[in-house]
Amino acid sequence: MLHILLSGFLIGFASSPTCPSNGEEIKHGAKYGFSSSLSVGVGAVVGDAVVLAAILLWLMPLMNENSFVITLLWLLGSFVLFYVAVGIFKEMKTVEGVVNKQSGPASYLPKRHFLKAFWTGAAITTFNPFTALWWVGLLTPVMDSSNTMNLTYPLAVIAGALAWFVLLAFLLHLGERWLTRKRRQVILFISGFAVLSYSFYFFYQFIKNIL
Repeated sequence: MLHILLSGFLIGFASSPTCPSNGEEIKHGAKYGFSSSLSVGVGAVVGDAVVLAAILLWLMPLMNENSFVITLLWLLGSFVLFYVAVGIFKEMKTVEGVVNKQSGPASYLPKRHFLKAFWTGAAITTFNPFTALWWVGLLTPVMDSSNTMNLTYPLAVIAGALAWFVLLAFLLHLGERWLTRKRRQVILFISGFAVLSYSFYFFYQFIKNIL
């Protein structure tokens, strides 16, 4: 149980730096401050949860009917994670540091601003086709020997994603002294290496199931 919890948390945390909502959160953090950027991040996590719920309602019955689907999902998960890892390493070449200062205290912003920021983050994640593909590829480890769904893993992934978005909002709050280009590259490199490692692990599990 602890291994599943830790694995899910690490995947959620490591893969989140390339989520499309990161750009929106960085923009809000640079212009409006911590609360606004955090609203975007929380919205993105809620979008993940919505897509997860939709996938579970469809995927769980399918897995119960055909165990071979689990083997195929190991392969799909490996490809998805490999694709994400390659994207992370490519982004290292073009990523820039955060140099813009906040335009004013977040307390002066109306409540509707934070609501709009929240829904923006949620929409970016929910309506991104890759989000559904991502969850389908990651749900294999949540099945136990009896093909029963274990919600610990996907909830851990969501917790990891939430931890990343909170950390990003905090780094943006600290300003340009911390979220420099070099530091963002280091974050992306660590994330890419972690995601790539899980990609190889998923592919190993696929080969093991086939043999």
